[in-house]
Amino acid sequence: MSMKYERILLLALAVALGIGCFLILLPFLPAMLWAGILVYCLWPLYLKLSRYIPSSIAAFLITLVLAAIILVPLVHLALVVAHGARDNRAWVQDLVQNGLPPAPPMLARLPLIGGVLTDFWNNSADDLGGVANSLQPVLGTVAHSGIHLLFQLTHGLIGIVVALFIAYFFFLTGAGIVARIRMLLVRLMNENTAEHLLVLVAGTVRGVVFGIIGTAALQGVLYAIGFELMHAPQALLLASLAGLVSIVPAGAIIVYVPLCLFLLAVGHPLHAVVLAIYCFGVVGGADSVIRPWLIARGASLPYALTLLGVLGGAIAFGALGIFVGPVLLVLGLAVAEEFAGQPRGAWRQP
Repeated sequence: MSMKYERILLLALAVALGIGCFLILLPFLPAMLWAGILVYCLWPLYLKLSRYIPSSIAAFLITLVLAAIILVPLVHLALVVAHGARDNRAWVQDLVQNGLPPAPPMLARLPLIGGVLTDFWNNSADDLGGVANSLQPVLGTVAHSGIHLLFQLTHGLIGIVVALFIAYFFFLTGAGIVARIRMLLVRLMNENTAEHLLVLVAGTVRGVVFGIIGTAALQGVLYAIGFELMHAPQALLLASLAGLVSIVPAGAIIVYVPLCLFLLAVGHPLHAVVLAIYCFGVVGGADSVIRPWLIARGASLPYALTLLGVLGGAIAFGALGIFVGPVLLVLGLAVAEEFAGQPRGAWRQP
């Protein structure tokens, strides 16, 4: 009996120790997951560089380049937004107090919807001037939300720096960490199953990175080129927003359609038409071809399930859920296959 109580005591001690370690690492868990994703995606590059230079220098150079790629655009966008807010503050105050100017003549010449838009514009211009007092509570709420958003952005920036710091050490110790994870999984299940699950997770992360994130980044670059050539205002900012919402298929329509209408309203119909054709035909066509192809090469899930995992994971867990969602789906299906006695991959075929 004493041996049984001793094992129970050791098990309780191990559980308590595990919970304590988890609570200590919990504040850094998102940064560690982001670092792991970055290191996994760039591991082949790290191995190639390590052949010619010391591994510590290779890890430092990759981390430095990552910091420049991630942080420089974020800081630039923050400066652009802050500069625009400062320059347009007086314009917004005058707009709220005095209302909109009359609708531009170009708006009335739009086919089908020109008259409706002109009437809506002019009615809004008449009504907006007297609405300042009634909007004060709303403006106060918006200001509070803005402060909260600024806090979240600062917290996110710190999280990025911490993730990059952890990524440097993951480069140096990544092989050992994966070996230890494999050893722990083998203690819980047979070696074949553990290896199969690790391959599924790796393939799913690769498919999401290259199929979802990579395609969105490529679309952002294409949008930036089109917006810049068509002389769109704040081309880089709008292209970054379009690339961000391109995670959802055809999501960038909420960016480039209003932009095309704006170019049309300010007297640039040719730019508006060319930009609409470019965004819908060239960028949209590339999305419909490249995204499923890249996902199929890496992910262990069909395209539709991968997309559902990305969107559902983002809703449930935030930005990190883009990767967590598909991984949970593929692991859930793999466990269900094992439990039902089905061949591996039987329920994950397109």
